[in-house]
Amino acid sequence: MLVFVINQNKKPLMPCKPSKARKLLQAGKAKVVRNTPFTIKLLFGSNGYTQPVIAGMDTGSKVVGCAAIANGKVLYQSEIYLRENVSKKMEQRKMYRRTRRGRKTRYRPARFDNRGNSRREGRLAPSIKSKLEAHFREKRFVESLLPVTRWKVELASFDIHKITNPEVSGVGYQEGDLKGFYNVKAYVLDRDGYTCQHCRGKSKDSRLHCHHIVFRSQKGSDAPENLITLCETCHKALHNGEFKLSGKKSKTKHATEIGILKSQIRKSGWSFAETFGYETKYRREQVLKLLKTHYFDAVAICCRDDQKVEVEDSVFLKRNVPAGDYQQRRGKRSEKKIPTGKLFGLRKFDIVKTENGTGFIRGKRSSGYFSISDIFGNKISDSVNVKKKCRRLSARSTTLVQMVQMTHSSPTCHFRQAGNVEEGGFLLR
Repeated sequence: MLVFVINQNKKPLMPCKPSKARKLLQAGKAKVVRNTPFTIKLLFGSNGYTQPVIAGMDTGSKVVGCAAIANGKVLYQSEIYLRENVSKKMEQRKMYRRTRRGRKTRYRPARFDNRGNSRREGRLAPSIKSKLEAHFREKRFVESLLPVTRWKVELASFDIHKITNPEVSGVGYQEGDLKGFYNVKAYVLDRDGYTCQHCRGKSKDSRLHCHHIVFRSQKGSDAPENLITLCETCHKALHNGEFKLSGKKSKTKHATEIGILKSQIRKSGWSFAETFGYETKYRREQVLKLLKTHYFDAVAICCRDDQKVEVEDSVFLKRNVPAGDYQQRRGKRSEKKIPTGKLFGLRKFDIVKTENGTGFIRGKRSSGYFSISDIFGNKISDSVNVKKKCRRLSARSTTLVQMVQMTHSSPTCHFRQAGNVEEGGFLLR
């Protein structure tokens, strides 16, 4: 376990052992600036001597791995779980705004023609922008803890054609499904045998339409797998709600997001050395003999082909959450106010230490009995009295952080919570 150190000017220095940090704190030569990961700030001038630190990042659309090594030892390793609910939140916000305009400004003219922001060149969808910023936020955080001299980043590439059609090979890459057809509609009609896929011709309606299984208004695509042939009778019945079609989940959503993230990271001006997945896999399996995890992939990215490092037993798990709770009221007429602010001096996602354990606040009650959970939302206690023997360890942030210890007794890597999370895994006496 290491303690991260910054100087008087908030510049990162090389980390030290807990024993040295304890002596500096007891002597009044340093102060604590962060609990997780445990970081101290020197209160006296230092020479600023540092050693080469290599940092690596394993990019992703769901989970990001990050690590830093120096002198053959892992100094830092983390896994960041990205937000997957941004699109849902945007739809919810749109609904609240639309109903509020209907109540407050009933005669206000439509504004959909004034939305220049949604039509500007180079615009990113909010869900993609959130994931891109999470990568850069972790980069800045690592650079605030350690004097990073070089970055190595794995930018994954996916074969979308191979994902949608695993058996494609050879000339199949040049000759896609749409070859020989004028457009997508002609291909879909031919694929379905010019037959309604609902009634199978029983309606005797010869007029055929191509219907979007997932509507365009619900982010459905024009891809052939999202189109189906329906006769005009069944098409009208479908839109009248007489029956429903079940849509299939996209197989290429995350692969597409990775392609966008890779492009944006390259354009950002970030100076790094790019690595590839096969190199990472070789180092992790053949050289380091490590299990498949995102943070171990990041460790392998940092290393050379023949380099072995001493792996740290602790890892920092992070999860991105919204900055606040924006729904203020509930009920049919918004008659019930939701306490989104502080209650008994505590907010949602604050880290607290109680008699029933240490965790994040998940639910608040006016009685003073709160529910707490771990970083993944797993319940620790459903009824904790925060009015007695409760101490807030950290305020709410957009990035929740929890340090856990690793156990490698089974083929898969498991986590167990550190005994003293709020002090970075070791006691300061």
